[in-house]
Amino acid sequence: MKLIILGAGEVGRELLKRLQKEWNIVVIDQDEEKLKKIVEILDSDSMNRVLLLQGDGTSKLMLKKAGIEEATAFTACTGDDEANIEACRIAKEFDVPTIYAVSNSTEHDHLYEREGINYINKAVATASLLERQIESGIVVPTNVGLGQGEIIEVNVMPTSIIAGYPVGKFSSRRWRIVAIFRGDKLILPKPRTVVKPGDRVLIVGDPKILKYIAGLIKSGEPQFPLQFGIEEVIFLPENREEVIKDGKFFYENTKVQKLSIYFCKEIEKTKLKLFNNSEKGNIKKKKLKLCEKEFFNEIKGENFGLIVMPDKYKEFPLNFGIKTFPVLVAEETLSPVLVARGTTPVERILVPVSGSFSSLRALEAGIELSLMLKASLSALYVAPSENDTKANQLREKVTKLSYMYKTPIEFVKRVGNPIREFSKESKKYDLAVIGARKGRKVNWFSPYPPYFMLHKAKCSSILICVGE
Repeated sequence: MKLIILGAGEVGRELLKRLQKEWNIVVIDQDEEKLKKIVEILDSDSMNRVLLLQGDGTSKLMLKKAGIEEATAFTACTGDDEANIEACRIAKEFDVPTIYAVSNSTEHDHLYEREGINYINKAVATASLLERQIESGIVVPTNVGLGQGEIIEVNVMPTSIIAGYPVGKFSSRRWRIVAIFRGDKLILPKPRTVVKPGDRVLIVGDPKILKYIAGLIKSGEPQFPLQFGIEEVIFLPENREEVIKDGKFFYENTKVQKLSIYFCKEIEKTKLKLFNNSEKGNIKKKKLKLCEKEFFNEIKGENFGLIVMPDKYKEFPLNFGIKTFPVLVAEETLSPVLVARGTTPVERILVPVSGSFSSLRALEAGIELSLMLKASLSALYVAPSENDTKANQLREKVTKLSYMYKTPIEFVKRVGNPIREFSKESKKYDLAVIGARKGRKVNWFSPYPPYFMLHKAKCSSILICVGE
C-alpha cells in the first residue's frame, strides 16, 4: 500500500509516525527543515519504505515523481488550503482510490465540498473530541471517528466484501458492525440485517486491524489475510520442508505483517534463516514441549491471518465424528488454516463451490489471492447428476463475482461424489481454498465434504471457517 503525504508539518509527521510500519510512504514539502524533522522520527525498519521529496506538491511532474499513478491513498495536510485543494484535484485526475485533506479554516470548507474532496477541519475535529470528553467525563484514549482508533465509519462500495450479506455472517473476535447509516436512517443491525452498497457502516474492533478492514470494505482492494488477522503462524511438529516452503511463500506474497514459528523438534538454523531475508522482519520463534496440545492453548481465543501446518493429520477420525487437528484449529480461531503440501508458488487456484455462504466466502478469498498472486482461478461445482439445475444458478453467481472484481473465473462442472471429484481435480492446481461452517457435525453416515476435501486435496489447501 502506497501513501503520498503533502505537507511535512505536525499533521503530516504525526500521520507518518502512525502509518510508517505498514505503508510505503512518500512525503512532499518545499521546506527542507521540515523534511529533516521527518528523518528523526523514522524507525530503522521504515527507512527503506519512506521517500522524502522537496518540491511543489501541486505540480503534476512532482506528483508523478512521487508515484501518484500507483498510490493507494493521498493526503494533503499543508497549512495552505488552496494548495491542498489543488493537489487533491490532481490526485482525483489520477484516480487515487482514497483522498483526504486537512482544512485549516471553516471559511474554506465549502471550497473542499465544491470540489468533492473528503476533508477534516482541524478546529471542528478538535472541538468535537473535547466536547465528547467534557460531556461524558471520560477521556477517550483514541481519536474516535477520525479513523485513528477503535471505531471507524466506512462507506460500503458495490465491490465490498460485506455488500449484499447479512451482518450475522461476519464472525470475528477482532471487529464487528454495530450500526448502519442508510441515507438519513440509523439502523441498529440484527444478525439478518443485509448490508447494501451505499450504506455507511460503523465498525468497532482492534485498531491494528480496522484500517485494513476499512480499505477492503471501501475499495475491494485485496487485503488477504488482514480481514482475519495481521499475523502468520507456522506450526512445525516435525521437520517438514514443504511447510517452510509454503509458509515462506505466503509470508512474502500476502499482506501479513508478522510471523511466529512454533516447533516441537529442533529445526536446522539454515531453514529458519530463510525468513530472515524478508523485508517484513518481526519473526518470533518458540519451541513447544507438549506440541499439539501446547500449540492449541497458544492460539486459543485468538485470530490470525494464516496458520500453516503439515499434511500429517489423516481424515480417518472424521468418520467417527472426531474432528481432525487442522479442523479444530480452524473452528477455534476462525482463521484460515493452510495444510501445506509444498505446491507453491501459486499459479492456479481451485475453489469448490456449493452455493452455501461458506463456499462463496472461500471463493471471495480465492479471488483476492488470485489478484494478489496473479494466479488463474477456477470454481468447481460437483453435481449429483447430469440433470442437476443448480449448476446454472451457481454459474450466474460466479459470473457476477467475476464481473464485480474484474477478474476471470473459470466455472468447472463435474458429476459424481463431491469429495472424490474434488480430489481428482485438485491435482491440476497449486492451491485450493475451501469454505466450511463452524460447528458442523461429521460422521460416517453424514460426511461434511469441506473437511474431507481439506485432507483429500492433492495441492496445498486453505480451510476458512465461518461462524455458526
